[in-house]
Amino acid sequence: MNELLLAQNSLWFSSQTLDSLHIWDPSLGGVFLLISTICHFLGGSSFFLGLISFVYIYFRPKLAFELSLGLLTSAVMVSLLKFYLESPRPFPYPEAFDEKAFGLPSGHVYSAVVVWGLLAFRIPKLWFRILSIFIIVFMPFSRMYLKVHYLGDVSLGFALGVIHLTILLLLLNRFYPKDSIKTFLHTENYRTLSLFGIVITLSPIVLDSPFLSVEHHHSLSGVLMASGALAGFWLGILFYPRFSKPEFLDWSLPPFSFFYGTKEFRIFWNTVLVRLLVLVIVILLLYVLPGILIKKSIWKDDLFLRYIRYLVVGFGLVFFVPLVLQKIQKGKFLQN
Repeated sequence: MNELLLAQNSLWFSSQTLDSLHIWDPSLGGVFLLISTICHFLGGSSFFLGLISFVYIYFRPKLAFELSLGLLTSAVMVSLLKFYLESPRPFPYPEAFDEKAFGLPSGHVYSAVVVWGLLAFRIPKLWFRILSIFIIVFMPFSRMYLKVHYLGDVSLGFALGVIHLTILLLLLNRFYPKDSIKTFLHTENYRTLSLFGIVITLSPIVLDSPFLSVEHHHSLSGVLMASGALAGFWLGILFYPRFSKPEFLDWSLPPFSFFYGTKEFRIFWNTVLVRLLVLVIVILLLYVLPGILIKKSIWKDDLFLRYIRYLVVGFGLVFFVPLVLQKIQKGKFLQN
């Protein structure tokens, strides 16, 4: 107890550190609040679901899988650390931001380093790398400015994010190289690997207990949401090649044209809109509507059901979206 009180009165876990960030409020408070609020939503599950969906459907499936692996493994790690470290957030807590899990380490900062760092490595555009670095650097400030994390929370989140990103890049370059042709896994052991993936990702549920505190419950919920989505992506990667035609195992967008009325202009926007329509329908059916029904049921806090929900939406995104597009006009909207 004495060690906890000492830590909370130190620079790393002191509210005075957070209050000192508001000395610029008379002149820059509105700007800081706006950017910090944007950063808050940039670290939410809905934004990341949209980002991965966009990259998967419109850009490169392989990059989407890399993002999913980085994001979801970091979410599992940070939620487990919150669960075991049991470090409280700043008090009084700002009710405008729905953060009920423990504070150490900061999940927003951890995920920002991993996701935007990976994107900066994979997308060699100067403007995009500047944007990624800005988000990574500003995210710790924004979490403290909103008073949802201490300096110690964001510092540990940043350090662990750098370590996670480094390990992730080393593993991807070793086992999933950028110039590799195969995007999906082709194996006859897909049933065994599927079962293995479910067992591994569902294993944190053994930590569930009716005696958990609210903070413990929400920290463990973060673990199972991320692990469920990871399992869904894993199943999709294994099963999609067995049902897909060979020519639809990789895709991108057709060339863009600025000239309205041209064939290239029409093909590009028809492809964008049809893919978007299928994606929206799948997300509505497998993510939004089940979420509404679950919140109105007695199982709204059930962790196993939450795991299943995210598994289904992850699998639906990887498996069903491209399969449905293959059936529309013989796959013309999925071809490069």
